[in-house]
Amino acid sequence: MTMNRADELSYASTPGPGSGPALVSVIIPAYNAADTIAVTLASVRAQSYRSIEIIVVDDGSTDDTLDIVRTIARDEPRLRIIAQANGGVARARNAAIAQAQGVWIAPIDADDIWHPDKLMRQMQVALSAAAPVLVYSWCRRIDAQDRVISDQGRPMHEGMRLDQLLGTNFLNNASNAMVRTDVARAVGGFEEAFQAFRAYGAEDIAFYLAVAERGPIAPAPGFLIGYRITGAGMSASARRMRMSIEMALFQLEQRRPDLSPSLLALSRTFYDLYAAGLALRSGQRRQFAGYLARAAIRRPGVTALFLCCAPFWLRT
Repeated sequence: MTMNRADELSYASTPGPGSGPALVSVIIPAYNAADTIAVTLASVRAQSYRSIEIIVVDDGSTDDTLDIVRTIARDEPRLRIIAQANGGVARARNAAIAQAQGVWIAPIDADDIWHPDKLMRQMQVALSAAAPVLVYSWCRRIDAQDRVISDQGRPMHEGMRLDQLLGTNFLNNASNAMVRTDVARAVGGFEEAFQAFRAYGAEDIAFYLAVAERGPIAPAPGFLIGYRITGAGMSASARRMRMSIEMALFQLEQRRPDLSPSLLALSRTFYDLYAAGLALRSGQRRQFAGYLARAAIRRPGVTALFLCCAPFWLRT
């Protein structure tokens, strides 16, 4: 990914525990990620914001993931490893959050990458007068060779924006946002119950919605996250992902009965169309038609707009 470098952040004026810059805890859940974990860790270790700890949670991998991380850890004193039996991505992230020593957490999946200035730019925004609980940037889809496939938009939403986040997931993926650690713990971390129903994939969406209820969010503009597109990724299963999203929306409805039914209907339309796009890309034409029909019943105009963009899904 090609971006301009950010201005240097003055460590001397950065508030944090004790003295020096605020610590950021980078958390990486990893399950059978031997093909990508070294590249992901290289992008994290190359961050221009140096005050970080890196927590890799090996979630019961059966390949060489753990050995690769242990080898890298010999030359990286900031890297800690948690090895646990397989329990799913939410449980792995929560294990890291429980041990995080940073003021902020910054999750990244074990196959994604960051621009070297990702944390630097987000910390600049985190220290602003807006006092956000979540800072995000822009994302690009990348392939197995780290080549850019497409951009995922340039959102600039800020403030109390639960409504906007509910309408469309402009954060895009779990490797984007940096979240205040105390807020991450206050909302209970990532939802582990989805795993029991084999409805995993939307744990990050549920987490982001809960965090957005707690305080303002803010953008750190720039394409700073490389989101890898592979057929084996969790979000590749349209039916499983849509079920997981529905569970996240149901949880939010239980917490917030005051939310507009119209807004919730729009959100469900968006996610039906998202699932339709996943089904289309994976060649599941019947699923595609089913999700499209559900969306058209709720919001025919939005669905018609999606159909105009359907060829884009086939290309990416």
